[in-house]
Amino acid sequence: MMTSKGDVQDYVKSAYLEFQVDSVDCMLTVYMDDQSDYLFVPFKDKTTGEDKYGAGRYIELEKIGDKEYLLDFNLAYNPYCAYNDRWVCPLTPFENTLKVEIRAGEKKFK
Repeated sequence: MMTSKGDVQDYVKSAYLEFQVDSVDCMLTVYMDDQSDYLFVPFKDKTTGEDKYGAGRYIELEKIGDKEYLLDFNLAYNPYCAYNDRWVCPLTPFENTLKVEIRAGEKKFK
């Protein structure tokens, strides 16, 4: 995955999440760091760049069942590079761009 500094970090595509927002079918890819079991979902939506950070936001998944995870957009947050240029953050892959608005979660840092 490309980063905010132009280099590449390795992540494994772990799963796909399928859901609906306002009757629109959506899908996001879940990524896992190849060094741990940390699952995260970088994403962009129709509000990205307006009142949300332009490179997208992240959600960490919470396991709630054998093959079930909680995708809570209220917990969406800006990557650390939104606050400080010294941080290196993975950039949201094109496949994780939603065609809907996600108004929940952290807004753009001003």
